[in-house]
Parts: sequence; structure tokens; C-alpha cells
Amino acid sequence: MDRLTDELTATTAPDMTALTFPFTLPQSPAEPVDVAPGVKWLRLPMPFALDHINVYLLRVERGWLILDTGLDSSRSRAIWEEVFAGALSGETVVGVISTHYHVDHVGLAGYLTDRWRVPLYMSYQEYFTLSGWPKELKKVPWQHAEFYRKVGFPEDQVDKSLVIFDFGGEISQLPPSFIRLQGGRPLPVAGADWLVLTGEGHAPEHVMLYSARQGILISGDQLLPRISSNVSVTVVNPEDEPLSRWLASLDRLAELPEDTLVFPGHGLPFRGIQTRVEELRNHHQHQLQVVLDACAEQSLSTYEITQVMYPYPLNDFDLQLAMGECLAHLHYLVSQGRLQGTQDQQGIVRYETA
Repeated sequence: MDRLTDELTATTAPDMTALTFPFTLPQSPAEPVDVAPGVKWLRLPMPFALDHINVYLLRVERGWLILDTGLDSSRSRAIWEEVFAGALSGETVVGVISTHYHVDHVGLAGYLTDRWRVPLYMSYQEYFTLSGWPKELKKVPWQHAEFYRKVGFPEDQVDKSLVIFDFGGEISQLPPSFIRLQGGRPLPVAGADWLVLTGEGHAPEHVMLYSARQGILISGDQLLPRISSNVSVTVVNPEDEPLSRWLASLDRLAELPEDTLVFPGHGLPFRGIQTRVEELRNHHQHQLQVVLDACAEQSLSTYEITQVMYPYPLNDFDLQLAMGECLAHLHYLVSQGRLQGTQDQQGIVRYETA
């Protein structure tokens, strides 16, 4: 990954034979695929290691809802205009849904809502997390510098951490108002046959849509078929413990029928939701054991443990994601009393098994 989106692509190795994939890739980004009654699938390109995002069109009473948007780029705007002139010619867009605040899912929300003069639908925490996220910092704040000191990050590389905020050119102006989506409630759009579900860990209040009648879950990045969504502690919320919330969200998804057709934010639509949830649980249990084994031998900083969990070269942005995911596992183990952290004389927190 190269931007504030989602996943470290090498975090999990799923058994792809255990899942079924009923659809092949769309032939063109501007040619939606009909994947269910009233549901169209598009796959927009992105210039990163994760080179695409899935977006969906949902038929409702007065037109179409756009679910997730892609990055704000001239290429993405051109693709959307081609869709409006082609597949949606003569049709109306009545709203835009962003599943969560990451730039590939909300980047064009402002552009699309302005173009059609329609509302943006988001959960409360996602909208205000994006509203309050620092934009393109030019200097590392002292609070952030203290965070990097505690995790043992090399001081001569701290300035490179600003890459986590460098996405201003990929997101259009966020609309000044939104319509709130809440878990457990129907999607508040006339003619919509969808229940709003929410998940945590990857994002604060990630929205998913579920149709029991059609047996469909639109999962965004909360459940992906090939890679594990990044579950991170960020410099903005340094004492967070998101992994327990992520695992609890997986438990709720496992209650859905195994033959549920899942439409993810990345990768191919698939069936096998309970199988995939179990794979992800096992992945995180493995990562937790890697941390415990490393800290049983010696007292280590977060930065050192990150290198054990991800023993391969990482660019500046991926390093931020990796270290955030490492911290998520550390904070989880500390909360369970299986690990303890102690600050040394240099101010670095070092961890060892309890």
C-alpha cells in the first residue's frame, strides 16, 4: 500500500479453494457488471500496490445509490462520467454512501454529491474522523514526536512519518453535512432493502449493508477475500486498542449464513463468510504468538517487534501501517495481561511477556 487506505498485502495467506468466486473481473472500469437484482459492480483503478477498489451501484425507489467512490483523480472522474453517460444514461443518482473514511472509499464523495446535488450517507464516527484528520502536516507535532520516541522509531526518520497525512490531492472537499447511518437500522432511503451493519477495528464505525432477502453482504474493507484489513493504532489515537473490537466484529459476521454472497471493497466477490472469518481469526492468533515468542527472549521496542512481524523491506507508508498493526497486537496482549511494557531511561517502551 502507498496511501491511507487499508491493508498490508502480505498479512495473510487464505485458502482460496475454501471460498467460491461466482464472478470474473469486469471487462472495463466504466462497464458495470450486474451481480444481483438492483446491484451493479464497478472496479476503479488506483495507482498503488493495491491497484483497484470495488464500488457498487444500488437500485432504490427513485434512482441509484453509489456505494464508495474511488480516489479523487482525473482518471476516476472520467470513468464516473463515462458511467453516467453510458450504463446510467437517463438514470438518476440519489445519494452517495461511503463505508468508511479512508481516501479510496470517500475520495470522490464531495465531487459526486455536488455533481448530483444529493446527500452523503456515512456513520457518525467515520464522517467526523475524516473531518478531524490532520491534513498534510509540514512539521511533526511534538505529540507525534513523543509517540515515535516511545515506540523506538529512529529519530532521523521521524519526518518521514508525515506521509500518513499526505493524501490531500486524492480527496475532494468533504460535504459540509451528511445523513447518519447507524448499525442495526434500515438504510434510510426510500425503496432500499438493506440493513446497516457496522464493524470496528479497521475503521472506527465501518458501514456494511446486508440484505437477508437476497443473501448479500456489502462488506467494504471489513471483510476481504485475499488480504487482511489493516488494524492499526495511529499516532492520532496512540493509546487505542482496536484489535479486540476487530475480533468482536468478526464474531458478528460469522453469525451470517455461510452461503452469503459477499461484495468486498477489494478483491473478487465471494461465498464462504464463516470460512473466511475463521482464517482471519487464525491469522491474528498467529501474529499474537509471533509477538509473544519474540518478547519471551528479550525486552523489545515496538519498532523492533514490527521488524519481527514484517521481516521484509517496507516503504515509508507501509512502515507506518505495519507499526500501527504491531501496536494493535501489543496493546491487545497488554490488556489481557499476557504482555507488559516498561519505559526505559531513553523514554522507549519495551515489552516482555508477563
